[in-house]
Amino acid sequence: MDHRFSWILMAVAALCASCSNSNGGQQGKALAYRDLKGYFQEELNTISTNKPALQKTIVMNGQRDSITIATPDSAQLQHLLAPFLEVDLNKPSLSGAYDTILLADQFSGTHSLMYKARNAATVPQEVIMDIDNQQHITNVQMNKHVENLVYEYQQNLVYQQNKHIRIVTWQKIAFLPARELDVKVLLRHP
Repeated sequence: MDHRFSWILMAVAALCASCSNSNGGQQGKALAYRDLKGYFQEELNTISTNKPALQKTIVMNGQRDSITIATPDSAQLQHLLAPFLEVDLNKPSLSGAYDTILLADQFSGTHSLMYKARNAATVPQEVIMDIDNQQHITNVQMNKHVENLVYEYQQNLVYQQNKHIRIVTWQKIAFLPARELDVKVLLRHP
């Protein structure tokens, strides 16, 4: 009888250990955010390889200017995607900093994933991704806002894969007029 009890005890212990290990792995994955930094690095590499022409429109404080860059170099592309590349939601300091909201389209299989900051001081405050039915990110929007007694800064970033990039930046420094910069870049593939 003692032997049967020890076998049952060992089986229960092994079962509990395997359940706790598998739950811990799933829980760790559930808490991780999508790797935006890696995604934008891959996009930078793809754009650098394909070298689409860039039609760039800049509006600064109401004054508009446009330029077409036939073959952008890697430094121009790096500079263009820099505000996107600096966002790393998986930094240890941002662990648990966002609430995750998933909106799924049951018919097409696509969904939108939103990360909303729990604290107003967390930057970016909001990230919205559109994801296709094969789990690829097709569109990313980010909103940043920083405010203190002498300075206010807002930035809205939009990236639509293989189509366009838009960066709208607004800033106000105490005793100076507000400034707004709107950069829109269309990717023209051959």
